[in-house]
Amino acid sequence: MASALSRLARASIRFIDIDTATARTAETPTATRWGLLHAFVGVAIFAAGIFLPALIPAELMSPPLALACAFALPAAVIVWIVVVSRRWGTGNLIRDYGLRFRWIDLLGIPVAFGVIWFVQPMVVVVALLIFGDPGGSDTNVVVSPEPLIWVPQLVLAVVLAPFVEEVVFRGMLQPSLRRWFDGEWPDADRRVRATNGAVILTSLVFCSLHLPQIVGGVNGVALGAATFFSGIVFGVHAMATRRTAPSIVVHAAANLVAVVTAYGLMP
Repeated sequence: MASALSRLARASIRFIDIDTATARTAETPTATRWGLLHAFVGVAIFAAGIFLPALIPAELMSPPLALACAFALPAAVIVWIVVVSRRWGTGNLIRDYGLRFRWIDLLGIPVAFGVIWFVQPMVVVVALLIFGDPGGSDTNVVVSPEPLIWVPQLVLAVVLAPFVEEVVFRGMLQPSLRRWFDGEWPDADRRVRATNGAVILTSLVFCSLHLPQIVGGVNGVALGAATFFSGIVFGVHAMATRRTAPSIVVHAAANLVAVVTAYGLMP
């Protein structure tokens, strides 16, 4: 138990190496004091923003209050992201979270999006065949002609959610887990296992925090399969590029397609 706590403490103060520019600054004192524990706090804030609004009685949940709750989640997470960068990181969000692009992304982003576009539906079908179809809506998008509903929903789905989720899950949690799994003396084989384990575990957490949408009538099997698979794609992309900016774009594009499809603007 003591050794596990010791590893956790050491992992929490290691710098999250996302790209080569960040790795070059890892020698500076301000760049070596955050990691796994700080990622857990970010995930906890994300989870609280999902579950706490459910405690509000339905008769009190007016549209303005629901809208406020929807925007409070990304706002709270963004505050934590900034605090971690300024207090325990380099103070540079681009460096700390890999928010940069390179020319290779012109190839990588379409490839990752294509995998989600073509492969994810097959994954969902297989999951339904294996686990059965519980019924329910095949989309978690709330379709409404009211601009006060669809405009904020579009902003949340295409702008705020991709940024917040990718920074917290692929920019903080996933690299921290990889370092945790690496241990003190990682070798090539262990690094591969650590990377795979970090991607899978992060995707499971990402998937689980979307499952409460089942309460709203969404098909749980389809939702779980889709979010877990997309989490794998986002995670592999972030690990391959050592940056989160490309996965943010892929995530935003996938969400945009989901919204447009739900409104019947795409087949």
